[in-house]
Amino acid sequence: MLAVLHLTEPRVDGLERLSELEWRKALEFADRARLTLSFRDRARDSVPPAVRERLDRNAAGNLKRLAKMEKHYGWLAARLHQDGIEFVGLKGLTHCALFGLPAENRVQYDVDLFCPRETVHRANAALVSEGYAPAEGMEKFPTDHLPVLVLAKKFEWHGDYFDPELPTAVELHFQFWNERQERLPAPRVEEFWDRRTTRQIAGVEWGVLSAPDALAYACLHALKHVLRGSVNHFHIYEIACMLSVKSEDTLFWNEWRAVHSPELRRLESVVFRLAREWFGCAIPHGEPLPEATEAWFAEFAVSPAAVTFDSNKDELWLHASLLTSRRDFWVVARRRLLPGNLPPRGAAAVTPANINWRLAYARRFAARARHHAISLPKTAASGARWWWKTNSLGEQFWIFLGAAVVFNFANFVFVLLYNLYLIDLGFREDFLGVVNGAARLGSLAGTLPAAWVAHRFGLRKAFLAAIAAIAVDTAARALFTGKASLVGLAFAGGCMFSLWAVIMAPLIASAVGESRRPAAFSVFFGTMFSTGILGNWLGGRLPLWLHGKQPVLLWSAAAIALAILPALRFRPAPMARAHTRIYPRSRFLAMFLIPFALWHLATGAFNPLNNVYFARLHFSVERIGSLFSITQLVQVVAVLAAPLILRKAGLVGGIVWMMAATAMGLLGLAAQPSAAAAALAYTAYMAFQWMSEPGLNTLLMNQVDERERSGASSLNYLVAFSAQAVAAFAAGALVSRMGYGVVLGGAAALAVAAAALFQLLLKPAPQSRSLAAPAPENARS
Repeated sequence: MLAVLHLTEPRVDGLERLSELEWRKALEFADRARLTLSFRDRARDSVPPAVRERLDRNAAGNLKRLAKMEKHYGWLAARLHQDGIEFVGLKGLTHCALFGLPAENRVQYDVDLFCPRETVHRANAALVSEGYAPAEGMEKFPTDHLPVLVLAKKFEWHGDYFDPELPTAVELHFQFWNERQERLPAPRVEEFWDRRTTRQIAGVEWGVLSAPDALAYACLHALKHVLRGSVNHFHIYEIACMLSVKSEDTLFWNEWRAVHSPELRRLESVVFRLAREWFGCAIPHGEPLPEATEAWFAEFAVSPAAVTFDSNKDELWLHASLLTSRRDFWVVARRRLLPGNLPPRGAAAVTPANINWRLAYARRFAARARHHAISLPKTAASGARWWWKTNSLGEQFWIFLGAAVVFNFANFVFVLLYNLYLIDLGFREDFLGVVNGAARLGSLAGTLPAAWVAHRFGLRKAFLAAIAAIAVDTAARALFTGKASLVGLAFAGGCMFSLWAVIMAPLIASAVGESRRPAAFSVFFGTMFSTGILGNWLGGRLPLWLHGKQPVLLWSAAAIALAILPALRFRPAPMARAHTRIYPRSRFLAMFLIPFALWHLATGAFNPLNNVYFARLHFSVERIGSLFSITQLVQVVAVLAAPLILRKAGLVGGIVWMMAATAMGLLGLAAQPSAAAAALAYTAYMAFQWMSEPGLNTLLMNQVDERERSGASSLNYLVAFSAQAVAAFAAGALVSRMGYGVVLGGAAALAVAAAALFQLLLKPAPQSRSLAAPAPENARS
């Protein structure tokens, strides 16, 4: 049925394969969905003769109903105007001129009117005086209209949805949206009344909503029924038709955007998306949907349409994806999963004359009970799927992570042993400071070109090039041991490593959405530290197994090259090409980089010499590897806990707290305590230092345009590597003269200064959105 009514690619080829039983079920569905007449309009010449005859009979019956409905419209307008009651018509015939659907293809069973609260009861009294009465059992249900009014007359139901004698109900609405009931805000919908206009309906001047507001109300009404599991397919279809009719109407969409709040436009856009998924219409304009809502559409877009044949309550998770309060979710979930009300007696009001209404009600009750019993376990399963889809970091992230694990595992082994290898060759800390400083200078020199490479050739090619180049340099550094070679290769390695460092954050950002980035960065760093546990443990033992440090360094180069295999499968989202500027310019970035520079001066003073520090405390290589493994195990826990702290304290507050704790760890190391106490201080220092990384990367990536992320990352690492280069040269020279205590005490003071400046400079700046709620689009700096 949906394929036949598809607006861009209608398909009728499957109709000839339907059996007689399938035709009966299809037409029963079409009748309940109010799509029969539209189906006839699209497929009359493609159906069997018996079906064509039935559809023609339905169309003829509806024409008689339409004539009566038009008279009813005229009578209602005259009766309410007689009492001086202003109103606007909602839905029904008032949509024909706007939505692109002829009146003869619309089957209508009630008339919806809106009156302000101060006059709606007068309108109700006027109709009651003419013989209308509330439908039995409906008055207790909270809604946005008064109890449904029907004329008290006998009617015998014959199973014909197009019977001209079917009674017509009237609904008097007093609000356009019940925010308290639906738990979703739609600000300024009351302004619909102020923008009302008039139009000829059935030859009578009627008050109607303006065109943008008519679309908005149609969407709100359709969404309400979707979220309550009582979707009317025709409502979605007519919205799809209007979107097609208005697709090129720029003035309409400009007005739509001007008069509707972002929250309202987002609710409308949910229905636009349903219309596209079900009926293939274009969406000319709309608001970006939350990531959780996008995840729902990826899994369950057609579930509400198929509920007739497949009992489900998947719409609960659509509702959940739009809510911002956990309390609201539990209210909605209880209402949908455990309804507290019995079906209204009005549900059995239209029954065959030979069936007692109580029996019809019992059947209705049994059908609803069966629906709830079947749908509950299925809803739990679909909720788990939606939760996983919403919280999953995506296939591309895991591919990237796989390549990063192989790369960093080998790199951990290399970093653990390289300084110790140079010490074995007879070099001292002052030359190690030169080598490490050269590496930092290389990173510094390569940082700005790295952004250009990523922008010019794309993230994927830059990713592959970084792995290959670092593998070659790693092998060369193990083979060539002259002073000039060691310094030159360290510089070249730094240049190549800068490309890896610069593209790391943009690669993760390209693989996951904004709301999942804190978790993605946390998982990334946590996994890297987990990899380091094994890398450091194994690195401490490989020299014994491979008979020396140099064979292990060559093994590391080969292992780094293996990371190319998973990297070949990585397909990051392409960067926009219409944007020529690579490096962002913003107040935020300047305020971010000032304390960031101090932070890396502090940590860069110790990190290059951490293994030598413990060697001077008479730790064996094996013991250093074990300590580093244990430390990284603690770092895994710390980094995975980082999103919780950032959620509570905010990005800036959490980062400041972590920086201050890192400074305390540096002070503990500066005291040069016993071996056990030094190991404990080092573990705390490393844990808090790296705990800040998910927050720092998330804050930076969220605050810059996606097309400038590589440039922002480049500037970020330009500052980091500059500070680290200065720190490495200075620390290497100063430790040789003054010892570790003075140098690490000064580093702790710099870390405290960085935390203070971070709090001072960035606290007033706009922060990224709450981590608790998915965000529809990237924040802009």
